[in-house]
Amino acid sequence: MSQAKVLLNEQVNKKNADLKIFELLGDIASFEKNWDSAISHYEKLVVTHPKNAEFNLKYGGALGMKALSVSRIQALVYIPDIKKYLELAAQQDRYQIESRRALVELYIKLPGILGGSEDKALVYADQLNSLSPVHAYLAKGFIVKETENIEDALVYYKNAFEKYKATNPHVESNSLNYELGKVSAELNLESNYGAELLDTYIWNYSYKDIYSMEWVYLRKAQIMANLNNKKGALGYIEKALTLKVDFKEALKERERIQAL
Repeated sequence: MSQAKVLLNEQVNKKNADLKIFELLGDIASFEKNWDSAISHYEKLVVTHPKNAEFNLKYGGALGMKALSVSRIQALVYIPDIKKYLELAAQQDRYQIESRRALVELYIKLPGILGGSEDKALVYADQLNSLSPVHAYLAKGFIVKETENIEDALVYYKNAFEKYKATNPHVESNSLNYELGKVSAELNLESNYGAELLDTYIWNYSYKDIYSMEWVYLRKAQIMANLNNKKGALGYIEKALTLKVDFKEALKERERIQAL
């Protein structure tokens, strides 16, 4: 990865550098969670190609991840542009799934005073029905879960699992393997299948995947705990902490598992 960055940066400094180089550098920076660098590279893409849905998605996504990495007060600065570029991406490509999923989460997580809206989230979730039923079920499950209606959320999530089973081995995207594994871990649902999906995510993991490996190991640990496999759960917690020693969520989960 570092060698690729060196070669790409050499090309950037040349006159009339190919935009693909900026995109690749942005992708690498995103993989490394270097959001300032990713934003800088993707910004060049949206300035020169403002009607490119993929570029707007990547720029809006990087801004969103940057907002998550700073304090709530600092994050306020990014919200207007996050909404702007994700909505542009959705408008420019009516088949684009990622921007719609991101907008569902954005409108649900934002307080109403900052533009949050369950109705707007549902609009984008409904648009997913014809694009990807699995994504639609996950989006609607998320909306209902965030309103603390767990029973109704479980119905959507169970439908997501059943629909995904019917689509395999044709996997829509590797991210779905993690997302369903996360649901399995958090809600004690389809534990064995959830563990298999996380293994599939690990197997197919590449620089394009946004969910870090320490989170995958945390989810595996939670599933092992749900299956009453305390030793296996603690083993995955240690794997997560090997990758990120100050991983607060893993440290907290280790305490919970040890108390079982």
